[in-house]
Amino acid sequence: MARRASTGISLGHVIGIAAAIIGFFVMAFLLFRIVAEGGGGKSGSSSSAVSLNVAEYLKNANSLRGNVYRVEGKVEERLKWTPDRGRLVSLDIENGATSSPLPVLIPQEFSHVNIDRGAKMAFVVKVGRDGLLVAESVDSK
Repeated sequence: MARRASTGISLGHVIGIAAAIIGFFVMAFLLFRIVAEGGGGKSGSSSSAVSLNVAEYLKNANSLRGNVYRVEGKVEERLKWTPDRGRLVSLDIENGATSSPLPVLIPQEFSHVNIDRGAKMAFVVKVGRDGLLVAESVDSK
C-alpha cells in the first residue's frame, strides 16, 4: 500500500516561524534602543566618563590608548579641517594653576556643531591608537 503525502503545516514549521518572528522583533527592539541612545560605536556620556589626567596624557599618551575620558576647556585655535576626517582644534585645559593645550580631533559627524575660537566646550574623547584625542561627544558650555 502506498503512503499518502502529508498535507498541511506540521508543528515544527509553526514553531520555527514563530521563533523567527519573535527573533525579528527582539532584534528590531535592540536596534531601536541603540539608535535612540545615540549609539552606534559611540560609548559614554559627559556625566559617566572619567576626567582626563592631563599630566599623565602629556607624559605618555600611548599608555591611555582606547580609553574614554571627559575633557573641558576653551578652544584656542582651529588647527586643521579635512572633509573626510573632520576638524582638529587646540583645546586649552586648565589643570589647577596651570593650563595645557591639547589637540582634539572632532570627526565630520559633528560638523553641525559650531566651534568658535574662545568657546568653552566639553568633550567625551577616546584616545586613538596614535595618542590623538578623538571626540565621541561634543557639548558647548
